[in-house]
Amino acid sequence: MDASLVREFLRTLPDRLPDEGTVARMRAYLEAIGRPDVRYLVGIVRGEGAGTVARYARGVLEAAGAGVAAADDPLDDPLVAIAGTSVATMGYQLASTHPELGELSRREAETLLAFVAHAEASRRVLLLVDDTLDPRAPLHGATPDVIAVARASDEQLAAAIADAPERRPFVIAPRDVSAAARAMGARALPYVLGGRDFVARRSGSTLDLAVGDERYGELALGTGDDPELAATGIVTGLAIAAFGVRMRPEWVELGARAAAARE
Repeated sequence: MDASLVREFLRTLPDRLPDEGTVARMRAYLEAIGRPDVRYLVGIVRGEGAGTVARYARGVLEAAGAGVAAADDPLDDPLVAIAGTSVATMGYQLASTHPELGELSRREAETLLAFVAHAEASRRVLLLVDDTLDPRAPLHGATPDVIAVARASDEQLAAAIADAPERRPFVIAPRDVSAAARAMGARALPYVLGGRDFVARRSGSTLDLAVGDERYGELALGTGDDPELAATGIVTGLAIAAFGVRMRPEWVELGARAAAARE
């Protein structure tokens, strides 16, 4: 299929909202296609301000030389053709062999296409944003390596933790320590908490960040950017990098500068 046929295929799919079967359907399709998410690291950022967190995480990772993609990044026609053909082929096959999964929606197919395309493009990291904390969103079909939570109520944080796969680390924007512990509940997940494990302080137009014993002074901060969310993004980038992306302090500085310039 060429790119125009792929886009026509997408237009034929029902344009419906995510439902209770969306995530299971996405996981089944990813498994059938060959789980492209295992070819790159996956970070999911949830909650209000998730875009800011993802922007700073991306800046830091790209400064370290990692190819980073977001689900809504533009795709060129050759990638659309390759990825779309895989998605369409598997769509027809699973519709006949596993009708209980239900029909793909347009949004689900578009998300699958992006997942496959970025794997084909050899991206090292895929960053996904769920600013509404919707557990039915198609992006949750991908298994995350790191989960970050920006601004969220205690109930929303607890729900995000309940949704998480086992042993997946969390990066949580600054909030009350006891509230975070209550939200974690019985889940024995590793987590880094802003205000406890990392501390951000605005210094004029820059950001001073302490992560454990590491200090990053006078990091660039975009006009209007929340320093706590920017810091959460940087720490998220560092957490993802721990899975195999070499990181140096000067790359954190360069990444913050790039993220601040993209505001």
